[in-house]
Amino acid sequence: MAARRAVRMNADSFRDKDERYTRQDPGNPDVRRKALTAVAAKMARVAYAVVKHDQPYRGYHERALPSGSIPLKRAVGARATP
Repeated sequence: MAARRAVRMNADSFRDKDERYTRQDPGNPDVRRKALTAVAAKMARVAYAVVKHDQPYRGYHERALPSGSIPLKRAVGARATP
């Protein structure tokens, strides 16, 4: 299931949502089920927005630059134009 994989990622908004849900009672299977359902619903909303707006997915820590250019960390491997 994609929601379970997303929850295991190091740092992203899906894991944060799961942790907020399960913080109260981590051992309760009903709470785990509700948390995974909430993460799956969030993933569906994100996927819909990516398709609707025809924009690449930006993770938890990556923001778009106001100028519309790409962030430096992605441009490091790019070749210089003549």
